[in-house]
Amino acid sequence: MIARSLLVLILLPLCCHGAENETVTEDEVKEERGDKPEQKGERIQTPIPPKDTYRRVWMLSNSVNAEDFINDSWISVVAFLKDLNSTEADVLNEVIHAVKNLPFGICPNITVWKKYNITNNTISLFKKFDEGRIDYEFKDMEVEPSQVIQFLRLHEMRLVIEYNHMDASQIFGSGIPIHLLLLVSKKSSGYETLSKQLKAVAPDYRGKVIFILVNTDVKANSRVSLYFNVKEADLPAACLFHVVTETMDVLKATDISIESLRQFCDNFIEGKDMVGDSDMRLNIGEYVTNTGLSWRSDSHRVPISNFID
Repeated sequence: MIARSLLVLILLPLCCHGAENETVTEDEVKEERGDKPEQKGERIQTPIPPKDTYRRVWMLSNSVNAEDFINDSWISVVAFLKDLNSTEADVLNEVIHAVKNLPFGICPNITVWKKYNITNNTISLFKKFDEGRIDYEFKDMEVEPSQVIQFLRLHEMRLVIEYNHMDASQIFGSGIPIHLLLLVSKKSSGYETLSKQLKAVAPDYRGKVIFILVNTDVKANSRVSLYFNVKEADLPAACLFHVVTETMDVLKATDISIESLRQFCDNFIEGKDMVGDSDMRLNIGEYVTNTGLSWRSDSHRVPISNFID
């Protein structure tokens, strides 16, 4: 079983080697773990079938190990598992293989569980932004690896993402086709209020809409305004865009409030009051079925992404 392999590998000494011709360097450690590559928890390397490659997983055997692991990363995953020879461990192995950008730790110590108020097998995502921590509890239900992967992908993103080169791939690779972009100058008097309103609405639409802050002070971002046909005199403005159908709608600054943003999103999701060709208003399921393409595929052009250099 995969779980039994995981248990055996956790007990291996730190001299484990990766796949043939693969060399593990300190630079790779820094890349995976952030600015502090040396970790107080035991460092292990876990091969995840079917590919003959290795992932580092940290065994968090006590509270100090767990605290150091969580504090040393901007974002990290801790699997609180009682039995490493279990169905949940099988699921974890698949998740570790699929989610390569996040550091993983495993904690079977019940004493540590109590510190973090864990009562059942749980995968916890710790992050130094938004809600700080969110849990995926196994309980007694049967869980597929894809469900956990989707959970991590969804919650590793900020509720409100700033539009820039660094976050572009996360935005367009999220699998969420509806984007709300707030076009606003950070130097404007209304910026703080608008930003708070956006953050207040965003949690209600997690997984449905990505909320993006576009700083119009950045010269390159002026092309985003052009795309939505928003003139400088009309700023700030909230723009909704569907990356598959290319349907869009714009909410003027004078109309922006917490309630109007909610109504704006609801109407767009339901297909009401949208600007664009009605023949193009397909849901994502219809699009994939009719074209055989996922909107995240490199073969499908996402026009708005062209506005990022």
